[in-house]
Amino acid sequence: MKEIENNVQLKIRKLVEHSCNFDIRPTKEFQQLHTSLLKFYFNAVDVNIDYQEKLISIWNTKPLTTNPLRLYDLNEAIADWVGYTDLQETLDGCIEDGHLQTNFYKKLFLKYGEYLPNEDDAMSA
Repeated sequence: MKEIENNVQLKIRKLVEHSCNFDIRPTKEFQQLHTSLLKFYFNAVDVNIDYQEKLISIWNTKPLTTNPLRLYDLNEAIADWVGYTDLQETLDGCIEDGHLQTNFYKKLFLKYGEYLPNEDDAMSA
């Protein structure tokens, strides 16, 4: 099982590496990948990434109340900002061990893995 988790993490790291190879901003698909990964890691309601300013804004709800009808009140969301110098390093830091995490990374890879260049397409000398 540990070998499968390591293989999935390796694939996600390659996908993150490829998605961070851009000049001004990544493609729409890779922006969605970055947002999904950050939302999952921070358990956030919403995430926005300013690629020029190198700033991530994270919106989390306040801690759950005892009132079962008020689990999430977006009007009471808490904003947090995270600055980064290297997006790939920041996203790699969000990749964790665990069964739930591995299943989430598999889902991400199924959705975005098609955007990785095919290793068989590499030209030989």
